[in-house]
Amino acid sequence: MDLSHIDFRTTRHDRYTEYEDMFNCYEDEMLIVRNLERINPYIAISLPYEVAMLYSDLAFSYPINAFTKDNPEADKAIDELIDDNNLDTQLSETAISLAYKGDAIFKNYMDKGKSKITTVNPEFYFPKFSPTDKRKLLSETIAYPYMEGNKEYLYTETYEPDENGDYWFISQTYFYKRGTIGKPIGEEIKVNTKLKKSPLTHVPFTRSGNNFWGDSIYKPLTPLFDEFNHRVTEISAILDKHSDPNMIGDPSFFDENNELPMGGKGFPVEQGEQKPEYITWDWSGQWNFKFIEEIIFKALQYVSPLAPALYGLDNASQASGRALTVKSWRSQCKIKRSHNYWRAALKEILFKAQQLEVLNGIKDYTPAIPNIELVINIPIDHLEMSQAEQLKVQSKVTSIKSSISRLNPHLTSKQIEEEYLDMINEQAEIDNLLFTRRE
Repeated sequence: MDLSHIDFRTTRHDRYTEYEDMFNCYEDEMLIVRNLERINPYIAISLPYEVAMLYSDLAFSYPINAFTKDNPEADKAIDELIDDNNLDTQLSETAISLAYKGDAIFKNYMDKGKSKITTVNPEFYFPKFSPTDKRKLLSETIAYPYMEGNKEYLYTETYEPDENGDYWFISQTYFYKRGTIGKPIGEEIKVNTKLKKSPLTHVPFTRSGNNFWGDSIYKPLTPLFDEFNHRVTEISAILDKHSDPNMIGDPSFFDENNELPMGGKGFPVEQGEQKPEYITWDWSGQWNFKFIEEIIFKALQYVSPLAPALYGLDNASQASGRALTVKSWRSQCKIKRSHNYWRAALKEILFKAQQLEVLNGIKDYTPAIPNIELVINIPIDHLEMSQAEQLKVQSKVTSIKSSISRLNPHLTSKQIEEEYLDMINEQAEIDNLLFTRRE
């Protein structure tokens, strides 16, 4: 099998590593700095961490709503698949890495008679494309390098269709050394998944043109993060350098190196020449602070798709919910655009999970492509919303059911239907009671 496309040293992999370091606030580098006992370490502010976490909070704070119409067996199976695979938690966690890496990979498979859904780190994913269409996949390979003792190996899983359109799972282990794939070990395993679509599903954060890979949320922000960290580190170094007091005075005040016991330099003078005094320094850092606040922060606000108001860093965060919604319009557009990729992927993932159950004889029903509802977790002012919805309902420009949906974005379609029916039943009971009293 041709595995020449497997390469862990690509620009894509370098980018994943760089963005993951940013998300982790350069923890590994800070450990190295501490071990070397550098006096003025690089200070990395955790803005990249907060941006990725905020995306996940906005995109997947509420459980997904996946349902089918006129197919109760498939509808029940979908609910079970979501619960059994803890899919809501997977989505919330994967959304974080998707934001900073730009890509996520989901895998459908069977395990001990169960239809399973899991995620695969995109750095282990190697697709082959059509030479004329960079979004048309010919085959997909997952490759994991690992060590056993002093030897290094490479485990691969390849998924490709046969002439009938059935996708085959092909696994093989190879000797592996310094990025070079050696001879295979043992026999190749081939299994027909019977799926007409690949068990692997790629989800981009956002993308443009004919590019297959997604763009990280960090792409436009990286230079600003770097400049911000550089300026903060520079100011810290200046303050640290001048934090220890320097002193003029009798040589007896200092040690043999003319240094003060508490730190700082001593400048000895003969007794009686000059009374002891500390040397103070005058430094104005206002322009550094203005540059950070008025240039870097404002640029971050313009470039970042996630509004400062959502962090509580804007006057709108103390104002009405309507003002916050208007302020975060671009953030909502970004999340909605990302949800389009998620929605299409989740339809495929849950449909393939149903198919695997049925094709392997675990259950007997007709799989269905589900409807997927995703909700943005934008803070709302419930009083303002209630007043607005009351006017809409009274003016008969909206239905009660639609109003319930907007006032309760966390409710699924089924829960909204149940709430609506409860209201009708309650009103029927009230009408019946009033009618009985009149009699």
